[in-house]
Amino acid sequence: MIEVKGGGISFEAGTGEWFSTDAANRRHVIKNPFWQGRNAKHQILAALRRHGEWFRLVHGPICIGHAVWLPDIVSSEQIIGPDRPRELILTFPDLNSPELAVRKAWAFSGSHSPERCELGRRGVDLVEAIFAREFSVRPSVAARIAEEESVRIELTDIQFRILKMLGPRRRVGICGGAGTGKTLLALEKAQELGRRGFKTLLLAFNRPLGDHLAHVVDDKLPITASSFHVFCTRLLTEHPGDYLVRAQADFVGKDHWNVIIPGAICYLLEDHDLKFDAILVDEAQDFADEFWFPLECMMADAEKTPLYLFYDPNQQLYRKSQGFPIKPDDEFVLTENCRNTARIHEVVKPLFSGSELSPSSIQGTGVGWHLFDSHADQIKRIKALVSNLALKEAVSTQDIVVLVARRQVYRLHADELLGERMSGGIAFVDNNANAHGRIRVLTAAKFKGLEASVVIVWGLDGLAMETDRMDLYVAFSRAKNELHIVANQETVQLLRSTLDLVT
Repeated sequence: MIEVKGGGISFEAGTGEWFSTDAANRRHVIKNPFWQGRNAKHQILAALRRHGEWFRLVHGPICIGHAVWLPDIVSSEQIIGPDRPRELILTFPDLNSPELAVRKAWAFSGSHSPERCELGRRGVDLVEAIFAREFSVRPSVAARIAEEESVRIELTDIQFRILKMLGPRRRVGICGGAGTGKTLLALEKAQELGRRGFKTLLLAFNRPLGDHLAHVVDDKLPITASSFHVFCTRLLTEHPGDYLVRAQADFVGKDHWNVIIPGAICYLLEDHDLKFDAILVDEAQDFADEFWFPLECMMADAEKTPLYLFYDPNQQLYRKSQGFPIKPDDEFVLTENCRNTARIHEVVKPLFSGSELSPSSIQGTGVGWHLFDSHADQIKRIKALVSNLALKEAVSTQDIVVLVARRQVYRLHADELLGERMSGGIAFVDNNANAHGRIRVLTAAKFKGLEASVVIVWGLDGLAMETDRMDLYVAFSRAKNELHIVANQETVQLLRSTLDLVT
């Protein structure tokens, strides 16, 4: 056992303390290196004796020794003492012939004693098996996700500073691709306004996203957070009247959610003075033209009330808005992908159109391509992925989501997964509520605006790029740390060709 100490070394007899001295002549308290070597020697011997094979292979005393090597010390003369014999102190000159120096210390320890028992080849093999066995333990996926998340938090802090750059502008459109932090910015801006006493309305299009915003917003602040239609339905419930009946009569044959509900809210606002000091809209690209008028009617001051819209034209899954209430000069563009790792960004970027979107500094792992032509084998693969991540890699089930890319096959695919049974108490669930032991299964559209550490994309077979491209963009871009794509060979080849990926 050789204990190595770099730098200078000193000992104070009065206190019994040992010190090392670095290149800047600073002293650091250390343990007695000779005691450390001796104690480690006995620990090694104890470990050998605890092994069941030791006494069967070794039939007598063995030689085990210790030494201290001080590679920055030229001479050992000042260090020698009763418990520090010259032979056990190796110094800088011994670096010229290390084998000779070790053999001298070994001889002093008793290697030439006639009572010493030789280990033999099998004894040496046992020592190697105990102390030099090969192993490789990689970090768990959960640990890697946690490490990447700490970097991601720093990236989103950069995005938050953008809000301060907007200054006193009252009507602003913040445009950016998936993962650029739009929802985080919307939430932060809403809470900033709320802290300043503004009665604030924060809306999204998707109900799951609206529910999420309502859950995470500080409930001590004067902020109403919801999806647009849940908010409208609540207003109609809290303020009874014939508003919905009037809208149905005036807009016969028109869409209930996109025309009649906003119309009913306009009638309601004629009787009730519902005003907000600030309005923020996430997923604004999916708001129909008819949504904007009732929202503008709720502005406390048509000129001064802040109106912040957050949007990504690439995620316009539901409609093409013509009356967007933001002028080109009022638009602010986000260009840094803060959500996806760089490896996931490589797959997302070809599906994105617009200003250049730069990747995150988090490299991450490669996208998982899982090729199975059999539908049953695809289900088995999804179950295996989930089991491995949750049970072996310690990833929380709440951080794993299965997204069915093509909405027209969702019901069939979801029902198949929901009927599967898995070990460890894991089950698939057909909703967006985070729950322990439950893996959410949703369409990409339903999960728009949200994110998960691990996303498994399924239901891709039979896709048509001209009609499904936007759904693919949304599905792939939901993944923060790992993206897995489960499909047949034909679909994977189509995707790789479209995304210009090397096979």
